[in-house]
Amino acid sequence: MFWWFNPFTWLIFFCVIGVAVYLIIKYELVVTSKGVRKRFETETKESALEILEKRLARGEITGEEFEMIKKKLEET
Repeated sequence: MFWWFNPFTWLIFFCVIGVAVYLIIKYELVVTSKGVRKRFETETKESALEILEKRLARGEITGEEFEMIKKKLEET
């Protein structure tokens, strides 16, 4: 009945809370910095030329602008 007043019980309780906080922080660091998100971001990036071709196809830039930007991209 009075097991909550036992110091050992409180020690176990705070250890469980500490482990839970540690695991949550570790999971967030792995997923956000060097884990899943970073791995998928690098796989889906388009090259500058692909983006330029899509902009031309959508009509955002003219053919002259396309050629001018393409030459600049090829120089670098």
